[in-house]
Amino acid sequence: MTDRWGDVAAYNITIEQTGGSGIVVPGRGILLNNELTDFTFGPAPGDPNLPAPGKRPRSSMAPTIVLKDGRPLLAVGSPGGATIITTVLQILVNRLDFGMSLPEAVAAPRASQRNTAATQAEPAFTERYGAELTALGHTLTDVPGPPAGEIGAATGLEFLRNGLVQAVAEPARRGGGSALVVSPRR
Repeated sequence: MTDRWGDVAAYNITIEQTGGSGIVVPGRGILLNNELTDFTFGPAPGDPNLPAPGKRPRSSMAPTIVLKDGRPLLAVGSPGGATIITTVLQILVNRLDFGMSLPEAVAAPRASQRNTAATQAEPAFTERYGAELTALGHTLTDVPGPPAGEIGAATGLEFLRNGLVQAVAEPARRGGGSALVVSPRR
């Protein structure tokens, strides 16, 4: 989001479960998450992610603001637990390196590799890149969800020429998202 003064924030809800912690920031309407579920619970002696006073759980949150010549160019983010980092990375690579428009980059099929033998992939990703990646020795598996077959639910802003701002949300994942420009000029 951006305001009339040009301040930019990448704000994406990843609240662990519907309703998060059940606490809303007074006067703001923002649900707080329940990040305690990201601690390791159960038998795991020596695990650095065990709950303890003063500790924070591991987190994959990665709201990202990209600057160009010291000015905001993009703000993107997504919920999705451990898939957040790969979702944001793929949007940035698609937009900045592959030249897709921001709407195309957000809509593009995704995969998520998190140091495991297999890479989770959306069906469209497997259809498009599966044969070539398998030939290189990669193993692709379906995304178990929830929701099954989908990675992330991204939103983003791109700051265009002449002070225009383009707001983008998922066109189909999780039923499609919403992103709006309230005032077309900053």
